[in-house]
Amino acid sequence: MKISKFPFIVFILILSSSIFAQSAYPVKSIKFVVGFAPGGPTDVISRILGKRFSEVLNQPVVIDNKPGADSLIASKLVSQSDPDGYTILIASGSHSINPSLYPDNKLDPLKDFSPIGLIGDSPNFLVVNPNVPVANVEELIAYAKKNPGKLNYASSASTIYLQTELFKSMANIDLVSIPYKGAGLALTSLLANEVQVSISSIVTLLQHVKTGKVRALAVTSAKRSSLAPEVPTVSEKGLPGYTASTWYGVLTAPGTPQPIINLLNVTLNKILAEPEIKNQLLAQGLEPILTTPSEFSKFISEDKDKWAKVVKQSNSKN
Repeated sequence: MKISKFPFIVFILILSSSIFAQSAYPVKSIKFVVGFAPGGPTDVISRILGKRFSEVLNQPVVIDNKPGADSLIASKLVSQSDPDGYTILIASGSHSINPSLYPDNKLDPLKDFSPIGLIGDSPNFLVVNPNVPVANVEELIAYAKKNPGKLNYASSASTIYLQTELFKSMANIDLVSIPYKGAGLALTSLLANEVQVSISSIVTLLQHVKTGKVRALAVTSAKRSSLAPEVPTVSEKGLPGYTASTWYGVLTAPGTPQPIINLLNVTLNKILAEPEIKNQLLAQGLEPILTTPSEFSKFISEDKDKWAKVVKQSNSKN
Protein backbone atom coordinates (compact mmCIF):
# COMPACT_ATOMS: atom_id res chain seq x y z
CA MET A 1 0.00 0.00 0.00
CA LYS A 2 1.32 3.42 -0.97
CA ILE A 3 1.32 5.87 1.94
CA SER A 4 1.08 9.56 1.16
CA LYS A 5 3.94 11.63 2.53
CA PHE A 6 1.86 14.84 2.52
CA PRO A 7 0.41 14.57 6.06
CA PHE A 8 3.89 13.83 7.44
CA ILE A 9 5.36 16.82 5.60
CA VAL A 10 2.57 19.07 6.92
CA PHE A 11 3.23 17.80 10.46
CA ILE A 12 6.96 18.55 10.14
CA LEU A 13 6.23 22.05 8.84
CA ILE A 14 3.83 22.78 11.72
CA LEU A 15 6.30 21.41 14.25
CA SER A 16 9.14 23.41 12.73
CA SER A 17 7.14 26.64 12.75
CA SER A 18 6.18 26.03 16.38
CA ILE A 19 9.79 25.48 17.38
CA PHE A 20 10.82 28.56 15.40
CA ALA A 21 8.13 30.66 17.12
CA GLN A 22 9.33 29.53 20.53
CA SER A 23 13.00 30.10 19.72
CA ALA A 24 12.19 33.58 18.38
CA TYR A 25 10.37 34.61 21.57
CA PRO A 26 9.88 37.41 22.35
CA VAL A 27 9.00 39.26 19.15
CA LYS A 28 6.59 41.83 20.61
CA SER A 29 5.82 43.71 23.82
CA ILE A 30 5.27 41.79 27.07
CA LYS A 31 2.57 42.70 29.56
CA PHE A 32 3.19 42.54 33.33
CA VAL A 33 -0.24 42.31 34.99
CA VAL A 34 -0.40 43.65 38.56
CA GLY A 35 -3.38 42.97 40.83
CA PHE A 36 -2.94 46.16 42.83
CA ALA A 37 -3.09 49.91 42.23
CA PRO A 38 -0.07 51.95 41.08
CA GLY A 39 2.32 52.97 43.83
CA GLY A 40 1.95 49.88 46.01
CA PRO A 41 4.74 47.36 46.67
CA THR A 42 3.72 44.94 43.91
CA ASP A 43 3.53 47.77 41.38
CA VAL A 44 6.93 49.20 42.39
CA ILE A 45 8.57 45.77 42.18
CA SER A 46 6.96 45.18 38.78
CA ARG A 47 8.38 48.42 37.41
CA ILE A 48 11.88 47.68 38.72
CA LEU A 49 11.85 44.27 37.03
CA GLY A 50 9.95 45.42 33.95
CA LYS A 51 12.62 47.94 33.01
CA ARG A 52 15.38 45.32 33.13
CA PHE A 53 13.28 42.64 31.39
CA SER A 54 12.74 45.12 28.56
CA GLU A 55 16.48 45.79 28.30
CA VAL A 56 17.52 42.13 28.50
CA LEU A 57 14.85 40.77 26.12
CA ASN A 58 14.95 43.82 23.83
CA GLN A 59 11.18 44.24 23.87
CA PRO A 60 8.89 46.76 25.63
CA VAL A 61 7.37 45.67 28.94
CA VAL A 62 4.02 47.28 29.76
CA ILE A 63 2.72 47.40 33.35
CA ASP A 64 -1.03 46.71 33.40
CA ASN A 65 -2.62 47.45 36.79
CA LYS A 66 -5.83 45.48 37.40
CA PRO A 67 -6.63 46.09 41.09
CA GLY A 68 -9.47 44.44 42.96
CA ALA A 69 -10.60 41.34 44.85
CA ASP A 70 -7.19 40.60 46.39
CA SER A 71 -5.67 40.37 42.87
CA LEU A 72 -8.25 37.84 41.60
CA ILE A 73 -9.14 40.10 38.66
CA ALA A 74 -5.53 40.16 37.50
CA SER A 75 -5.10 36.43 38.12
CA LYS A 76 -8.12 35.52 36.00
CA LEU A 77 -6.93 37.75 33.18
CA VAL A 78 -3.55 36.01 33.05
CA SER A 79 -4.96 32.52 33.53
CA GLN A 80 -7.30 32.99 30.56
CA SER A 81 -4.71 34.65 28.32
CA ASP A 82 -3.00 32.98 25.37
CA PRO A 83 -0.23 30.57 26.47
CA ASP A 84 2.46 32.46 24.59
CA GLY A 85 4.49 34.15 27.35
CA TYR A 86 3.32 37.67 26.53
CA THR A 87 0.94 38.09 29.48
CA ILE A 88 2.67 37.67 32.84
CA LEU A 89 1.30 37.90 36.37
CA ILE A 90 3.39 39.59 39.05
CA ALA A 91 1.86 37.80 42.00
CA SER A 92 2.07 38.26 45.75
CA GLY A 93 1.26 36.04 48.71
CA SER A 94 -2.47 36.44 48.11
CA HIS A 95 -2.07 34.11 45.11
CA SER A 96 -1.77 31.03 47.34
CA ILE A 97 -4.23 32.34 49.97
CA ASN A 98 -7.17 33.17 47.69
CA PRO A 99 -8.30 29.57 46.99
CA SER A 100 -9.08 29.11 50.69
CA LEU A 101 -10.26 32.63 51.41
CA TYR A 102 -12.60 32.76 48.40
CA PRO A 103 -14.01 29.22 47.99
CA ASP A 104 -16.28 30.32 45.11
CA ASN A 105 -13.18 31.32 43.17
CA LYS A 106 -12.37 28.39 40.92
CA LEU A 107 -8.80 29.41 40.09
CA ASP A 108 -6.17 26.91 41.19
CA PRO A 109 -2.86 28.69 41.96
CA LEU A 110 -0.89 25.93 40.22
CA LYS A 111 -3.09 24.13 37.67
CA ASP A 112 -4.42 27.35 36.16
CA PHE A 113 -0.98 28.93 35.74
CA SER A 114 2.55 28.21 34.61
CA PRO A 115 4.88 29.19 37.48
CA ILE A 116 8.09 30.88 36.34
CA GLY A 117 9.94 31.75 39.55
CA LEU A 118 10.02 33.56 42.86
CA ILE A 119 11.09 37.19 42.96
CA GLY A 120 11.68 37.23 46.68
CA ASP A 121 10.38 37.38 50.19
CA SER A 122 9.34 40.50 52.11
CA PRO A 123 9.26 40.26 55.91
CA ASN A 124 6.95 42.53 57.89
CA PHE A 125 7.27 44.35 61.19
CA LEU A 126 5.10 43.45 64.16
CA VAL A 127 4.59 46.85 65.76
CA VAL A 128 2.56 48.50 68.51
CA ASN A 129 1.55 52.04 69.29
CA PRO A 130 3.97 53.45 71.92
CA ASN A 131 1.08 53.76 74.39
CA VAL A 132 0.96 49.97 74.67
CA PRO A 133 3.24 49.14 77.64
CA VAL A 134 5.21 46.32 76.01
CA ALA A 135 8.77 46.12 74.66
CA ASN A 136 8.87 42.68 73.04
CA VAL A 137 6.70 39.83 71.77
CA GLU A 138 6.63 38.01 75.10
CA GLU A 139 5.32 41.10 76.85
CA LEU A 140 2.71 41.69 74.13
CA ILE A 141 1.38 38.16 74.52
CA ALA A 142 1.28 38.49 78.31
CA TYR A 143 -0.45 41.89 78.10
CA ALA A 144 -3.03 40.61 75.60
CA LYS A 145 -3.84 37.65 77.84
CA LYS A 146 -4.42 40.00 80.79
CA ASN A 147 -6.57 42.28 78.60
CA PRO A 148 -8.53 39.99 76.25
CA GLY A 149 -10.34 41.80 73.43
CA LYS A 150 -8.98 45.22 74.42
CA LEU A 151 -6.28 45.45 71.75
CA ASN A 152 -7.27 46.20 68.15
CA TYR A 153 -5.15 45.29 65.16
CA ALA A 154 -5.20 46.79 61.67
CA SER A 155 -5.81 44.51 58.69
CA SER A 156 -5.44 46.08 55.25
CA ALA A 157 -5.06 42.97 53.07
CA SER A 158 -5.79 39.25 53.25
CA THR A 159 -2.11 38.43 53.72
CA ILE A 160 -1.76 40.80 56.69
CA TYR A 161 -5.04 39.64 58.19
CA LEU A 162 -4.06 35.98 58.06
CA GLN A 163 -0.52 36.61 59.31
CA THR A 164 -2.06 38.29 62.37
CA GLU A 165 -4.64 35.53 62.78
CA LEU A 166 -1.81 32.98 62.74
CA PHE A 167 -0.03 35.00 65.44
CA LYS A 168 -3.25 35.13 67.52
CA SER A 169 -3.80 31.40 67.17
CA MET A 170 -0.25 30.38 68.06
CA ALA A 171 -0.11 32.83 70.99
CA ASN A 172 -3.64 31.95 72.14
CA ILE A 173 -4.64 35.60 72.53
CA ASP A 174 -7.67 37.71 71.59
CA LEU A 175 -7.02 40.69 69.30
CA VAL A 176 -9.87 42.48 67.50
CA SER A 177 -9.53 42.91 63.72
CA ILE A 178 -10.26 46.38 62.32
CA PRO A 179 -10.29 46.21 58.50
CA TYR A 180 -8.95 49.03 56.31
CA LYS A 181 -9.01 49.55 52.56
CA GLY A 182 -5.30 50.27 52.39
CA ALA A 183 -2.04 50.25 54.30
CA GLY A 184 -2.00 54.06 54.44
CA LEU A 185 -5.30 54.25 56.34
CA ALA A 186 -4.20 51.45 58.65
CA LEU A 187 -0.98 53.31 59.44
CA THR A 188 -2.86 56.54 60.17
CA SER A 189 -5.06 54.72 62.68
CA LEU A 190 -2.05 53.04 64.29
CA LEU A 191 -0.32 56.40 64.76
CA ALA A 192 -3.53 57.80 66.29
CA ASN A 193 -3.82 54.81 68.65
CA GLU A 194 -7.19 53.85 67.13
CA VAL A 195 -5.57 50.45 66.66
CA GLN A 196 -2.77 49.31 68.92
CA VAL A 197 -1.15 46.45 66.99
CA SER A 198 -0.18 46.03 63.36
CA ILE A 199 1.74 43.76 61.03
CA SER A 200 2.88 45.69 57.98
CA SER A 201 5.70 46.30 55.52
CA ILE A 202 9.10 47.15 56.98
CA VAL A 203 9.54 49.85 54.33
CA THR A 204 6.20 51.45 55.27
CA LEU A 205 6.97 51.44 58.99
CA LEU A 206 10.75 51.86 59.23
CA GLN A 207 10.86 55.67 59.36
CA HIS A 208 8.09 55.73 61.98
CA VAL A 209 10.00 53.17 64.04
CA LYS A 210 13.17 55.27 63.85
CA THR A 211 11.30 58.39 65.03
CA GLY A 212 9.57 56.52 67.85
CA LYS A 213 6.05 56.97 66.51
CA VAL A 214 5.57 53.19 66.56
CA ARG A 215 7.51 50.48 68.39
CA ALA A 216 8.88 47.50 66.46
CA LEU A 217 8.70 44.31 68.49
CA ALA A 218 9.86 41.84 65.84
CA VAL A 219 10.06 40.89 62.19
CA THR A 220 7.74 38.14 60.99
CA SER A 221 10.20 36.22 58.81
CA ALA A 222 12.35 33.21 59.65
CA LYS A 223 15.48 35.37 59.78
CA ARG A 224 16.21 39.00 60.59
CA SER A 225 15.88 41.64 57.90
CA SER A 226 18.96 43.38 56.52
CA LEU A 227 16.97 46.64 56.69
CA ALA A 228 16.63 46.35 60.47
CA PRO A 229 19.09 43.70 61.69
CA GLU A 230 18.73 44.85 65.31
CA VAL A 231 15.06 43.79 65.39
CA PRO A 232 14.61 40.11 66.37
CA THR A 233 12.24 37.66 64.73
CA VAL A 234 8.91 36.73 66.33
CA SER A 235 10.22 33.19 66.66
CA GLU A 236 13.33 34.39 68.53
CA LYS A 237 11.47 36.52 71.04
CA GLY A 238 8.30 34.97 72.33
CA LEU A 239 6.66 32.68 69.77
CA PRO A 240 8.91 29.86 68.51
CA GLY A 241 7.94 28.47 65.12
CA TYR A 242 6.08 31.54 63.88
CA THR A 243 7.09 32.65 60.38
CA ALA A 244 5.04 34.72 57.98
CA SER A 245 6.10 37.05 55.21
CA THR A 246 4.83 38.32 51.89
CA TRP A 247 6.33 36.71 48.81
CA TYR A 248 6.32 37.92 45.21
CA GLY A 249 6.61 35.77 42.13
CA VAL A 250 6.10 35.50 38.38
CA LEU A 251 3.57 33.27 36.62
CA THR A 252 1.96 33.08 33.21
CA ALA A 253 -0.86 31.24 31.45
CA PRO A 254 -1.23 27.45 31.73
CA GLY A 255 0.12 25.51 28.78
CA THR A 256 2.86 28.00 27.95
CA PRO A 257 5.65 26.08 26.16
CA GLN A 258 8.47 24.99 28.45
CA PRO A 259 11.20 26.70 26.38
CA ILE A 260 9.47 30.05 27.00
CA ILE A 261 9.07 29.29 30.72
CA ASN A 262 12.75 28.37 30.91
CA LEU A 263 13.83 31.54 29.10
CA LEU A 264 11.74 33.72 31.42
CA ASN A 265 13.08 31.91 34.49
CA VAL A 266 16.71 32.31 33.39
CA THR A 267 16.08 35.98 32.61
CA LEU A 268 14.40 36.56 35.98
CA ASN A 269 17.22 34.91 37.94
CA LYS A 270 19.87 36.78 35.95
CA ILE A 271 18.18 40.10 36.76
CA LEU A 272 17.66 39.24 40.45
CA ALA A 273 21.38 38.45 40.78
CA GLU A 274 22.43 41.88 39.51
CA PRO A 275 23.74 44.03 42.40
CA GLU A 276 21.87 47.16 41.29
CA ILE A 277 18.53 45.35 41.04
CA LYS A 278 19.16 43.50 44.29
CA ASN A 279 19.78 46.81 46.07
CA GLN A 280 16.64 48.37 44.57
CA LEU A 281 14.55 45.43 45.78
CA LEU A 282 16.18 45.44 49.21
CA ALA A 283 15.24 49.12 49.49
CA GLN A 284 11.63 47.94 49.08
CA GLY A 285 12.11 45.40 51.87
CA LEU A 286 12.33 42.49 49.44
CA GLU A 287 15.01 39.82 49.80
CA PRO A 288 15.58 38.31 46.30
CA ILE A 289 15.30 34.52 46.00
CA LEU A 290 16.41 32.54 42.95
CA THR A 291 14.36 29.43 42.11
CA THR A 292 13.59 27.07 39.26
CA PRO A 293 9.98 26.79 38.01
CA SER A 294 9.59 23.44 39.80
CA GLU A 295 10.92 24.88 43.07
CA PHE A 296 8.47 27.77 42.79
CA SER A 297 5.62 25.32 42.14
CA LYS A 298 6.51 23.39 45.29
CA PHE A 299 6.70 26.64 47.25
CA ILE A 300 3.19 27.69 46.12
CA SER A 301 1.78 24.26 47.01
CA GLU A 302 3.22 24.36 50.53
CA ASP A 303 2.16 27.97 51.07
CA LYS A 304 -1.38 27.17 49.92
CA ASP A 305 -1.65 24.32 52.44
CA LYS A 306 -0.24 26.45 55.27
CA TRP A 307 -2.74 29.27 54.85
CA ALA A 308 -5.67 26.94 54.20
CA LYS A 309 -5.27 25.73 57.79
CA VAL A 310 -5.21 29.31 59.10
CA VAL A 311 -8.32 30.24 57.10
CA LYS A 312 -10.15 27.21 58.48
CA GLN A 313 -9.08 27.85 62.09
CA SER A 314 -10.02 31.54 61.94
CA ASN A 315 -13.26 30.91 59.99
CA SER A 316 -12.17 33.55 57.51
CA LYS A 317 -13.84 32.40 54.29
CA ASN A 318 -15.57 35.09 52.21
